Amino acid sequence: KTSKYLAPTTRQALAARLGLTDRQVKV
Repeated sequence: KTSKYLAPTTRQALAARLGLTDRQVKV
């Protein structure tokens, strides 16, 4: 279960929780 397999919307939601930007989540 990595951010790479998550949908863009899921990444943004996860990023919001972690307080990170979508760019950092992609990495």
